[in-house]
Amino acid sequence: MKYLLIYLIAFFAQSQSILVVTEDAPPLQIYKNGELTGGMAVKLVQAIFKQAKLTSDIQVYPWPRAYHMALTQKDTLIFSIAKSPERKDDFIWIGKLYSLESNITKLKSATDIKITSPENIKNYKIAVSRGDYGESYLKSIGLREGSNLHLTIKHRNLWKLLYSNRVEAIFTNQVTAKSEIKAAGLDVSKAVIEYKIEDLASDIYLAANKHTDILIITQLQVAFQEIKNNGIYKQITKKWQKKFSFD
Repeated sequence: MKYLLIYLIAFFAQSQSILVVTEDAPPLQIYKNGELTGGMAVKLVQAIFKQAKLTSDIQVYPWPRAYHMALTQKDTLIFSIAKSPERKDDFIWIGKLYSLESNITKLKSATDIKITSPENIKNYKIAVSRGDYGESYLKSIGLREGSNLHLTIKHRNLWKLLYSNRVEAIFTNQVTAKSEIKAAGLDVSKAVIEYKIEDLASDIYLAANKHTDILIITQLQVAFQEIKNNGIYKQITKKWQKKFSFD
């Protein structure tokens, strides 16, 4: 039985390209001119697959489509996905790639905006990416679409809304904000974190459709632990951390 399992794992490694879906969300996933060019999460996922001796086919889509594909298609993986209470039973969670610290960011010039608690957030018009875990959070504390909640598909559009004063603040995190502002062609120095949501640090994962073959899952989980043990995980994350902060 042991040798049969080894043979089957080797067979998968040699014969199967595994679909992995993601979105354009620098600096985690960087997609330029129709090509996935890098990003911290991309490098981590590629390192996991290399360690597992499996082949990945990473495809970039708008987040709602990527999420739907991973939710409904067998043997499909997704990253970087937050493990929210609503999602925890919908996927197989292979491993935590990183932690995002959630916050509300405004323009420095908006000195009248004062947020000291989640209750205060409802006093302002806030934008967040559709399908993001932030959408669920903001709705849970009372924000409503069409009133004080604005949803958009592309992350860079959040910042265009903010910088044009169509919304008063953005739900974002300490990792992706700087890259999103730059991608929108805007001045990073004009933004500032107004309120850190201490109880909403979000762990982002590599996850899989619930009907993904158990041999694939096992290989990837073992490989993920191995790149943590051998220092590859630390090497990749350390390189990217210095690129995050904009405040």
